[in-house]
Amino acid sequence: MKLQFIEDIGRDIKNWQNSVVANSYGVNWKKFLPKDISVNNVYDNKYLRNYLEEKFYQSGRVSEFKTWIERNINSSYLQKDLEALMGKKIPYRSVKVFITTFHRAPYNIEKGFFYLILRDFNKEKAITNIYHELMHFLFHIYYWNMCKKANLSDAQVHILKESSTILLNPILKKRRLPIDIGYAKQQKIRAKLKKLRDEEKSFESFLKRAIKLKIFNC
Repeated sequence: MKLQFIEDIGRDIKNWQNSVVANSYGVNWKKFLPKDISVNNVYDNKYLRNYLEEKFYQSGRVSEFKTWIERNINSSYLQKDLEALMGKKIPYRSVKVFITTFHRAPYNIEKGFFYLILRDFNKEKAITNIYHELMHFLFHIYYWNMCKKANLSDAQVHILKESSTILLNPILKKRRLPIDIGYAKQQKIRAKLKKLRDEEKSFESFLKRAIKLKIFNC
């Protein structure tokens, strides 16, 4: 699997505009809007493009981050780790990674891409984020239907999917990467899943037992 890191201000603009009206997992993403720009400014394409150019692109911050992540990511280790964790193969030959300057990173399984947040400091956290997003890909492809057949709603499956990223932490510690923290509202669920994982080494067996806990309410 090849990760293709892409600097695309047009994509970045769309992510800003989608993010300021998004609410998910107990987070109102508008709160991450910088104080020097308003929601109305965000929907002015020309204004937002000029703002992003001045703040992030002309200075080389985005291109420098792109260069750093390309040099420091080990796609072979990442693929090996995730396939061992999930018990499934990553089916993509290539995944596009769009760098964004907003603090929200959505993904699209069908089109094979996700967003990666620009980081000026603690750049290793970006590698943790990549593990996180690609774990979502495998969950959607191989395990989403199992959850639906067990009568979980889409919202409940999303909570299970997000909370399960706590299972990445032993891998991340081994790779000397920052741990996956998760959303504030899901910490109790994550703790229960961690305990369950200690008892079930197969991800599929872990998931079957996790579903039966009936703790994934919105």
